Amino acid sequence: MEISEQRAGDRLTLQLKGRLDMAAAPLLDKAIQLEGIQQLILDFDGCSFISSAGLREILRGYKAAVKQGGTCEVVNVSREVKEVFDLSGLSEMMTVRKKAREISIEGLEFINAGKCGECYRLDPETIVKLYHEGVTNEVTEQEKEVARAAFVLGLPTAISYDVVTCGTRSGVVYEMLDATMFSSVVISDLDNMDKHARMLAGIARKIHETKAYSPVFPDVKETIRQCLPQMDFFLSAEEITLLQHKLETIPDADTCVHFDLHTSNLMVRDGEPIIIDVGDFSRGSHLFGLGQIHTIYGYPEVNICSWVTKIPDAKGSELMELTFKHYFADKPTEEFEFFNHHRDFLTAARLCCSIATFPSLRDVCCPLVKNTILPRMMAADAARKA
Repeated sequence: MEISEQRAGDRLTLQLKGRLDMAAAPLLDKAIQLEGIQQLILDFDGCSFISSAGLREILRGYKAAVKQGGTCEVVNVSREVKEVFDLSGLSEMMTVRKKAREISIEGLEFINAGKCGECYRLDPETIVKLYHEGVTNEVTEQEKEVARAAFVLGLPTAISYDVVTCGTRSGVVYEMLDATMFSSVVISDLDNMDKHARMLAGIARKIHETKAYSPVFPDVKETIRQCLPQMDFFLSAEEITLLQHKLETIPDADTCVHFDLHTSNLMVRDGEPIIIDVGDFSRGSHLFGLGQIHTIYGYPEVNICSWVTKIPDAKGSELMELTFKHYFADKPTEEFEFFNHHRDFLTAARLCCSIATFPSLRDVCCPLVKNTILPRMMAADAARKA
């Protein structure tokens, strides 16, 4: 057994090569030195075997890391070694990630592209959502787990099968649906916006009325809290404080939120919508989900709708307003008024999260937040006070 280490700040990565058996276990014991460490990562990319003695050393390292407020995870585990972790019960206590399968997109049928990645047909029964460069395996693993949790809750989602890599890019494999992209349905029938809006409002209501029982779903409000301070490279301290203050006025909730809900993340089969992108599923107020719809369709002057969905921007704006009309049809007027006043803030919050997660979007999103959304938000606040 060979063990090499990499330290970066409070993160310690131990790369294991060989067999982690009884003879090698003391080497791992000696390598796990956690002074000043909050993240312990055990990379099993080169480890072909693990015994009970090796498992005990990992358990010891896990407990030591947790005791001092840190974390421990095992990554790049082969299928055979993962089965040992599962049988021992360790994978129920700590994060254990299988090594991603390597694929090639050469010769694959291209299906569509979005702001975060592209979709290709792998075979007649599966597709792969391949993220752009810079998105880590942690993001793809999170999407796979969230997809499974959403399916278990009874939400109409595609089944996720596996995490894969393609060169330096990562992706998630989904079942291939005999369905049509909702955006394509809208584009082919632009005169029936009310019908499309009813469908979009209906799936939004179904999501927002579902309790987010699974701990896999992150707290959307906490996600935004963590992202806002990172915007100091283009927002002033006063602007960040304003956004933080507005965030706390949004009520808490324990229901599901699709923080990236729009017509290109839905497909239609037999007249029913199916969710095909759940990477941003969270728990929290329904207002954050509606704010995402406003983000896509609410700024026709900057062409977000046509960029993301290929629907003409004016038609996207019409779709959005009709969707909100049907969504709030049986709700108190004050709730709709509260949402209307906070539309621009909800968009700003969503885009700040996109900027933090996908730095490649900065050139598009930062000027939009700074020059369009914040001035509009502050103008609405001033008009309300007048």
